[in-house]
Amino acid sequence: MTALEVEDIQNICITNCGWEKLRNKTIFISGGTGFIGSIFVDAVQYRNRYFGDGIKVIVCSRHLRESGNDVEYIMHDITSPINIEEHIDFIVHLASNTHPMQYATDPVGTITTNIFGTYHLLNLAKQHSARFLLASSVEIYGEGNGRPMDESFCGYIDCNTARAGYNESKRLSESLCQSYLEQYGVDCVIARLSRIYGADKKSDSKAMSQFISTAIDGKAVILKSKGEQRYSYLYVADAVTGLIKIMTSGSSGEAYNVASQYDGRTLGEYAKIIADYCGVPLEFDLVGQKGSSAASYAITDGSKLCALGWKARYDVTTGLKRTIDIYRERTKS
Repeated sequence: MTALEVEDIQNICITNCGWEKLRNKTIFISGGTGFIGSIFVDAVQYRNRYFGDGIKVIVCSRHLRESGNDVEYIMHDITSPINIEEHIDFIVHLASNTHPMQYATDPVGTITTNIFGTYHLLNLAKQHSARFLLASSVEIYGEGNGRPMDESFCGYIDCNTARAGYNESKRLSESLCQSYLEQYGVDCVIARLSRIYGADKKSDSKAMSQFISTAIDGKAVILKSKGEQRYSYLYVADAVTGLIKIMTSGSSGEAYNVASQYDGRTLGEYAKIIADYCGVPLEFDLVGQKGSSAASYAITDGSKLCALGWKARYDVTTGLKRTIDIYRERTKS
């Protein structure tokens, strides 16, 4: 782990996002070896080591890792039912296909992981009377209307496409949460995450990740559109504190947008920032990318979560440069 990555973990752990409510609790996390989930787990271990929080984490993943005193890894596909004997206080459902190449090559798996995974984990929450946190997405809003979208907004999605499987399955997952709350009294909260970026250790076909990856390699940043899209982005460390804040302080049945303050830039302008910071040219190849979002405006209003006391630490420009610096540190080590 680089010095900046350690600093990210430290910053997560000192952020006032509700850590005190997790003391001596057990958290079940699906997708805990993924991009966001692994940082979440690292932060829990840091809190346990330096703050004595005594948090136990059970990580459910398709990839088995070695368990420790405070983290237990279990290999399981959440499209199948799951039973855990040990008492669970919180369930965090992060497992999902999350980028265009996955949507394009595995549209069925994208849908089933979201819907069946949510269904089986809601049953687990019902069994343990645990609070359930669904990691949903800005994608549920579809096409925006030119104004920041609050949690009551519902935009247009062409459901008769394979690409819509991600959006629609996230929408249905949210509906399942509301149904389990209504019918069984399961305590559910929903985090609608912005487009998350950061120094992922795995390959990622999202636009921002591709821009950074090619720029780090000294190659031209290539836009496969005119770059006029306006989206909300969020640095991964801020996503973790947002999730914890919603998990510990969100009102049951409520959805919360998790987004940093929008600074008015387009996707093309962010691509230019990345290219300039890495000293490479910006080029255009207007053939498009299979599996990419059709939305041209997807800015979310994060004031509801901010009202709980949460705030993003990094604006997008600062976060992008930080991400590039982490990648550069890794190549030196």
